[in-house]
Amino acid sequence: MLRQPLPPLSLRTPEGAKVYLPDLKGKPLALVRDLGLAQALARRRADLQAVNAQAYLLAQKPIPSPLPLLLDPKGTLLAAIPPGGALVTDAHLEVYHLGPVRDAEEVLDWLRFVEAQCPECVLPEAEWI
Repeated sequence: MLRQPLPPLSLRTPEGAKVYLPDLKGKPLALVRDLGLAQALARRRADLQAVNAQAYLLAQKPIPSPLPLLLDPKGTLLAAIPPGGALVTDAHLEVYHLGPVRDAEEVLDWLRFVEAQCPECVLPEAEWI
């Protein structure tokens, strides 16, 4: 799944609105399934904004969340993210990380890395010489 597009799944908000994952294109994305990690990322909102990223807590049922909550009732996407892990994509929803993370700082490091990979943000190598 790494360096592949995120599957075009539909999730829900706690209010019942449908969220089609391809509609989240445009900003790097972090999906986490651990409430503690979500709380740590929520405390780092300024850092998320600095890399123009969006972060969500993913759950099967509505729960109180410090980040916007997306519901995956069937657990399809949740099953792919390990406990304490994160899924990080670029602005085009290409998956760069899917696995365990130490803490919110590692999620932010992945988001910074993803932002640096943006072809619109980096000059082609031939122009560097």
